[in-house]
Amino acid sequence: MILIYTHTITARITYVMDLVFGNVLNTSYKLTNDLKIFNEYNLPKIAYTSLSPAEVFIQSNTLLFETDISPTLPIAEKEYVDFPRFFKSSATDFLGYDLFAMVFYFATRYEEYLNSEKDNHQRFQAEKSIAYKYNCLHIPFLNVAIDEFFVKLKNKFPEIVSNKRVFNFSSTIDIDNAFAYANKGFKRNLGGLVKDVLSFKFDNISKRLKSNSNDKNDPYNTFELINHLSKETQTALQYFVLIGDYSFYDKNPHYKSEGFQKLLKSLSGNYTMGLHPSYESYNHLEKIGIEKKRLEDIIRKKVTSARCHFLRVNLPETYREFVKQEITDDYTMIYASQSGFRTGLCIPFKWFDLQKNEAANLTIHTSVIMEGTLRDYNKLSTEKASGTSLELLNGVKKHGGEFISIFHNDSFVAEQKEWIEVYKTILKESKV
Repeated sequence: MILIYTHTITARITYVMDLVFGNVLNTSYKLTNDLKIFNEYNLPKIAYTSLSPAEVFIQSNTLLFETDISPTLPIAEKEYVDFPRFFKSSATDFLGYDLFAMVFYFATRYEEYLNSEKDNHQRFQAEKSIAYKYNCLHIPFLNVAIDEFFVKLKNKFPEIVSNKRVFNFSSTIDIDNAFAYANKGFKRNLGGLVKDVLSFKFDNISKRLKSNSNDKNDPYNTFELINHLSKETQTALQYFVLIGDYSFYDKNPHYKSEGFQKLLKSLSGNYTMGLHPSYESYNHLEKIGIEKKRLEDIIRKKVTSARCHFLRVNLPETYREFVKQEITDDYTMIYASQSGFRTGLCIPFKWFDLQKNEAANLTIHTSVIMEGTLRDYNKLSTEKASGTSLELLNGVKKHGGEFISIFHNDSFVAEQKEWIEVYKTILKESKV
């Protein structure tokens, strides 16, 4: 067991030590603020404090001893070999920078509490993030830093053991629009039909009529293909369902639609189903609980995971509501406009509420790629999209992390056959 001394044990220190030694390194440790116990300890030990009482010493920044949110942004050398080192410390300590402060800062999304500049959907922008500015968004740089730290630590203490994490791949499908035409109700279909006629979209009229006669003919009803690919490759599959009231950005069928309910019951019989809180729930948090109950009533199962529609998460309010509604796992942590590692990590970890200064019962799963990012935001060719996805996938494999992909059911229509091949490639390479 590694003994870690710090002059004051705080909630932030306890949290980050659990993350580094527990979540990432899978090794045992113990915290102490008793210098006598620390000095008498003859096994591997680390001092995390302002002045060195031991050979292995990491000079502490003040960040983990504070309780407020400071407006200061960390800086690092722009030129680096493997990852930027923030919170520079003494050149004579073990690392030359405060690893624990760095992990805490990026994992808690500290910077997102400070930057009030949002995009038109009220989202924190990837391009405004520190990781993007330092060109490290494409690597799980906190995992890289922690692994480098452990190698150096093991050279000092050969007896310490880290239980290697096992790589995990999870395919997640957002159901923003289960059907293009079917189960939308008379008014919505009539309005759509009129628009198709006025726009001379006669092909759409034919599809609309066929879909409403049998929803299996609906072009967005691609679930048999998605499920088949999951079974064929033995890939874990999870669906996230939008079940909010109709609005400009919330366009699934009404939750009371028999056809929609039948689909959800069928999918939930074989796959994990999470909530896709509506666009409107961002500013009306009470809708999260309402929508969660709707889904649970339909599938007759407890819903404990979520990913916000349009990736609209407002820290800390959205996550506090998740905790209140007993949602234990969140998959929202990915940027809409850039692939990569929004948290700097590729492993699941607990959320820390910076304003309350405490860890919460909510696990963050950092999603890595989304087909809409690659295709619509970045305008990548399918060849380039596959290459980018596999580069990120291999980076996660290297650290025994969790690779989470996001696709939508309407990306499996016949017209998107090249993107279906991208998806197949990712599933195939995840098994290699």
